[in-house]
Amino acid sequence: MTTTVLVRDATSADVSALAALLDELGYPVEPHALAPRVERLLSSPDNRVLVATRAGEPSSPIGLLSLHVLPVIHDAGDLAMIMALVVTKTARGEGVGRVLIERAAVVAREHGARRLFVTTHLRRLDAHAFYERLGFEFTGRRYVKALS
Repeated sequence: MTTTVLVRDATSADVSALAALLDELGYPVEPHALAPRVERLLSSPDNRVLVATRAGEPSSPIGLLSLHVLPVIHDAGDLAMIMALVVTKTARGEGVGRVLIERAAVVAREHGARRLFVTTHLRRLDAHAFYERLGFEFTGRRYVKALS
């Protein structure tokens, strides 16, 4: 049986479900702490938080994708970055991630982005394979410095 996956923009009413999804991704957060972050993202035209649901269950997100369109100096087109992507364990393997990526690519193009990129931790081998199956190319390394 194939699941019909629908994608829509997140709303402030999704905060509890988004917190649960972020917890599955390894970023635990209480809904009250997440709410201002979500509101900030929703108020910016260059940021989108997409949620995936099963048809008939619009208030029960099973996936999320946070997309950020970034102007850059080194290219004529903007870049679109997937900052977070997670599908709940109960829905993995149903095409939810693929549908979220496809929608993110449409949104990115609409915002003038020429490339869509994502970073993922070295330990997330399943994520690496997923992105490569969808046509993403491994192009380099990421370095992070904490600013305290």
